[in-house]
Amino acid sequence: MTPLPNGLSLGNYRERLSHYNDAENEKNEMIRELIDNLEKARTECRQTALDLESERVGRRRLQDRVAELETLTRLQNGRGFALVLIDADADDYIFQQKFLNKNEAGGRDAADELQVRVKDYLKTIQVDVDSTEIVVRAYADGLFDFVDVGPGKESADNKIRECLDFFVGNQQCKHIIFGACHDSGYAPYLGRFAAEVSIRDRITLLRGAAIHPRIAALGFQKILKLDHVFTPHMVFTLPVSASKSSPPARATPSALPIRPPTAATGFSNTAALSNRLGPVIRNKEGKRIDKLLDVDITSPYLGVLRQNRLCPWFYLRGRCEGCDRNHRAPPLNARESDYLWYHARHGLCHKVRKDKDCEDPKCVYGHEEGHQIGSGKASK
Repeated sequence: MTPLPNGLSLGNYRERLSHYNDAENEKNEMIRELIDNLEKARTECRQTALDLESERVGRRRLQDRVAELETLTRLQNGRGFALVLIDADADDYIFQQKFLNKNEAGGRDAADELQVRVKDYLKTIQVDVDSTEIVVRAYADGLFDFVDVGPGKESADNKIRECLDFFVGNQQCKHIIFGACHDSGYAPYLGRFAAEVSIRDRITLLRGAAIHPRIAALGFQKILKLDHVFTPHMVFTLPVSASKSSPPARATPSALPIRPPTAATGFSNTAALSNRLGPVIRNKEGKRIDKLLDVDITSPYLGVLRQNRLCPWFYLRGRCEGCDRNHRAPPLNARESDYLWYHARHGLCHKVRKDKDCEDPKCVYGHEEGHQIGSGKASK
């Protein structure tokens, strides 16, 4: 092979290139190995952080449980007490904004206010408040800083039942104020105590927006409402003179023309504009479609409706057989009804879900599959 001017042959260059390639491959392999090790270390670090957080949460719940058991033991061995049980997951028992705005100080103020109002009430039913301790137990799924009972609505429900079971037979427990009257799931449970007069007379129902008809039918005679502590349920309405895109500006606490709910009657609303719901509209193929509503889909009023949890059956159809939604807000005019109807259409009609045809002219849900909220438009 003819040598090049520098005395090296092509074979020498090929050999040197091969060495360089081997070194480059070795370097790349080392980099890949480092990256794999780094990713593995990061994964292990994340898992360790999750394990530590789980341990922290578990330790916190254990500490809460120990504190709770210490409280129960002290109450059993101490003087008489009155128990306030609250389902803090429910929208019916939300502290007033004046307390929430003050953070920790507001929490202390709310607790003081609750103590004062409960003592005032106990005096009216002949409970000696001077020798009675007030104990408040509010249970939530972690979104409320009373007693964290873990994720899921059932966790709070089960804890409230467990606590009531523990105290209802305790003779040192002079009275129980039960704050979970919005949920029909408690009705069968409370029914066990309603039949026994000696226990029923020691229980007061703490009313939020409304007492569920199934619970109201149980015959508990004592009912307490604490509007100085919890937020009264009302809905903000849109002024008639305001533009369609303006935010809600006033609140009207007037009462609705509703019949008192019972297990047989449920809720009836004679002010509902139910005639606006029909008739059924169909396209050329005969498929039901939703009426076009004059709704500004960017309006803050939709958020207000979500927060107030208005019952669409009650406010649009004029009839609800009983649910835990709000039935105590002021009547809705035609435009406000359209906003609630639009909001209700986020739920697809159950017949449409089953590929069946809905012929109910007063159905408030969506019927256009793939467009669950139905028709709506932004105001110009």
